[in-house]
Amino acid sequence: MNKPATSKRDIGKPRSPKVAEKRARVRENLIAEGGRRFAKQGIDSVSVEEIIAKVGISRRTFYSFFANKNEIAAAILVPALEEGAHFLSSLADTKPVLPGIVECYQRLWETHGIALMIIASISPAVMPYIDVAHRNFGAAVKSELSRAMAAGELRNQDAGYSFTVLVRTAIPLLKVYADHPEQERLYRESMMALLGRNQVNS
Repeated sequence: MNKPATSKRDIGKPRSPKVAEKRARVRENLIAEGGRRFAKQGIDSVSVEEIIAKVGISRRTFYSFFANKNEIAAAILVPALEEGAHFLSSLADTKPVLPGIVECYQRLWETHGIALMIIASISPAVMPYIDVAHRNFGAAVKSELSRAMAAGELRNQDAGYSFTVLVRTAIPLLKVYADHPEQERLYRESMMALLGRNQVNS
């Protein structure tokens, strides 16, 4: 079960809208700074001290928002996983199936790029904080790949192998083409070539 990582800690209601606004900004800054460092260094290599030093708050203030850095990671990852699962569930009757799965990762890259950059390097310590969202997203991907397999769209004709190909290549390809002016097209065509049979149009 997900721990309450994405909600603010309630240590007493702010006394004014101004205080509430300031707290919201501090929380956003903690998440933004944590995300930047996690993406660059990996979650395990980042300390709470590094994050709070950059944001300019005390450790006590930090603990009024998060219990540890894993909760920051969850605040970044859970919304991305939930958005991905929701998007995939919206494809229920869409055919062909495969283009929608490929598009899901592209959309998440556009809206939750930092989350995708850090998700491949998450440690076991983070998993309890994102467990439900992670499992739901994985189940949604597998469900759509099973539909694609039933429709004869998969190159290897196996949803399990295709899941492995997808999770190991989609994000690295998005990173490779991140600065290319035709990133979206190149990513889409590459993934369709890896996953789809020739008759499936992208």
